[in-house]
Amino acid sequence: MCRFARNSYQKCVSYHISDIKSVIQNFVEKMKEQLLEGKSVNIEGLGVFMLTACSKGADAAKDVNAKSVDSVRIFFQANKELRITKTATRADEKLDLISLDEYLKKLNASVTPNDPDDGENGGGGNEGGDEEAPDPTV
Repeated sequence: MCRFARNSYQKCVSYHISDIKSVIQNFVEKMKEQLLEGKSVNIEGLGVFMLTACSKGADAAKDVNAKSVDSVRIFFQANKELRITKTATRADEKLDLISLDEYLKKLNASVTPNDPDDGENGGGGNEGGDEEAPDPTV
């Protein structure tokens, strides 16, 4: 949550980071209250949160009770505006899946780790350079 608040703070400089954290914490508390009351929580532009229960199967509805519930989870269904797919028509909304091996080959990097027995650089993977690792999302 801190990273989210920090990123939000950078975009909304008129708010203090503690204000953003406080709003998020209050939101989470209220959402939990609503979910525990059996309500779904719809956040416009984001999606719907609701509770789901996993239970052992039963032959008849009368055989299902609280004891048969194994676990309860929060389920999230994204709004269509938020969904990301491989087949999106807009380039900025399309998810491109790539092979890590192919990506590394494009960078002329080796997929195999350094030989730990070479003894030349103390077992490190970077040979003294201060270069930054390439961003895999680019």
